Amino acid sequence: MIIEKALIKDCLNDNRKAQFKLYKVCYGILMGVCLRYEKNKEDAEEMLNVGFLKIVTNLEKYDSQVPFEAWIRRIMMNTIIDAYRRNKKDREHLEYTDFEEPHFEKESVSYNQAQLDYDAEELLEMIRELPETTGKVFNMHVIEGYSHKEIAAQLNMSAGTSKWHVSHARKELKKKIESIVEPQQDKSKTA
Repeated sequence: MIIEKALIKDCLNDNRKAQFKLYKVCYGILMGVCLRYEKNKEDAEEMLNVGFLKIVTNLEKYDSQVPFEAWIRRIMMNTIIDAYRRNKKDREHLEYTDFEEPHFEKESVSYNQAQLDYDAEELLEMIRELPETTGKVFNMHVIEGYSHKEIAAQLNMSAGTSKWHVSHARKELKKKIESIVEPQQDKSKTA
């Protein structure tokens, strides 16, 4: 993503047309991030708008040495994390267990390539169906590349709890995939 310096300058001068142009350029990238964390498109769009407002209001802090896409992704992630913290009281109350020394089972699953050819939207929907905290931790670790230590600091939990959420998400996703794959295998055997 290449953003013209003139566009950023116009945005800094409160040029609404330039800000709208920047919004359109950033929309796809930011929406992709938001859809991984929100259950539906409307909530993702709301989150995107909050994040974009932060981008525009903090544009003077942008360092042109940093890729613009990385900078807006970081702001969007921080916006999502802030919303998570703010809405903590409204979320379902889960009892978290601190798993500092987890003993996770490492199981291998063998599926052929045809079984793994899921539509990205189907996989995204499976992730959205995870409990909220588990889904956020899974996305932050697996998709965004945050370490468990970073996740723990951002979401006010221990690194062990972050690891537990990732492990739990993987188990749940494995169950969901198996529930789809096994009926397909049964159909292919009877055909």
